[in-house]
Amino acid sequence: MSPSLQLYSQRTFLWIAALLASSLTIRAADAVDGNLLLVAKAEVEIYLNGRKIVLRDKSEDVGHYRAKVPERTLKAGDVFVLNLRSPYVYRVISAAINLPKQGAQIPIKKEHWRFLGEKIDPRKITSKEIQAAQTMLAPGSPDPVGETEREKLGMLNTAQGSDWVKTADRLNGWYCIGFVITPEMLKALVPFPVK
Repeated sequence: MSPSLQLYSQRTFLWIAALLASSLTIRAADAVDGNLLLVAKAEVEIYLNGRKIVLRDKSEDVGHYRAKVPERTLKAGDVFVLNLRSPYVYRVISAAINLPKQGAQIPIKKEHWRFLGEKIDPRKITSKEIQAAQTMLAPGSPDPVGETEREKLGMLNTAQGSDWVKTADRLNGWYCIGFVITPEMLKALVPFPVK
């Protein structure tokens, strides 16, 4: 092989290696180590990418569901679906992605949530279906126990953190709501207040 062809091959190899390294860096920036925090005035099943997360942290009020999903790597495109039945007056939900190593949370805002329907299989809902869903959730207001449960989990207050949401219609049966983690959400970190 001629010296000029050898130099060209080396440069091509280095360019390909740099391109691969930069794409890995971009992918790594679209992932975080964290856990989902959830408070709901409802019976709840939590699904991540179609798999049910079995978790129950009993609060003092049996009408409230409080969950702290164990820490895991969460990335852009991951799908959280809640299967709920909330026959209560308040029937509100609030969730956040907690990032303890970074001292921050990713608030789940009203615009992230989508209503997905009644009596459907939460294991089969994809990110495309959530992104295509047009029905948003309505703003919600918790009862005093809901705010207390939120504080116990370490969620940021409503002004800085996640919104309280509910369905527009008062549904008494099982229904699904969900959100997709986006690259924009992963960049919208809210630091914990300095004590």
